[in-house]
Amino acid sequence: MTRRNVLSSIMVAGLAASVLITQAGCLGFAANIMNVVRGHTVDAEFPGLEGKRVAVVTVTDSSQYSDDASARILSRRVSDILATEVKNIKMVREDEVQQWRDRNGWDAIEFIDIGRGVKADKVVGIEMTNLRLRDGATLYRGRAVVTVSVYDISNGALEFRRNLEEFTYPVSAGMYTSDTTESKFRNLFLGVLASRLARFFHGYDFSDTVALDAAIVNQ
Repeated sequence: MTRRNVLSSIMVAGLAASVLITQAGCLGFAANIMNVVRGHTVDAEFPGLEGKRVAVVTVTDSSQYSDDASARILSRRVSDILATEVKNIKMVREDEVQQWRDRNGWDAIEFIDIGRGVKADKVVGIEMTNLRLRDGATLYRGRAVVTVSVYDISNGALEFRRNLEEFTYPVSAGMYTSDTTESKFRNLFLGVLASRLARFFHGYDFSDTVALDAAIVNQ
């Protein structure tokens, strides 16, 4: 994609996002605008998971002490996306990672050690801290500080790292606590975060970035 096309896509996507924020009842019109940017494919930043046996491991503030639901959900969601979107990838099963941590202790959170223990070629290590699901007493809006890294297990090298200083979803809206449960919102937030993280490793349509925040309108 040329620089001009990228800038054009960003401008149109910004207009689409503004429409979604200010005209929540006009989803048909907004959908038509988003169609303008369809077809602009963004390549994977790190394509090195293709053809590899990959373990996804998430650690959180509390996962070093025991099994953590948020860590488990995020790992599962990222693994499912990678299994579908990355060519010839073979995912290490979630229960293999859990069993290794059961045997070696939940405070054993070195990604390379886990990767060796489950015979992975690569480990996608996700560190999620300061997870919050509420914005005040009556609104659900998720936030978390997230770092995603890729380690090559054969030589222990760090091959890729990206930081999301404060991932927020929804960016411009929220869900009232009277309209859903914390469990359902947690699943929604972690599903969107998983999509965002997985995109470092597979190509995707640029307009889908706009659709992530638009999804809240339909909840």
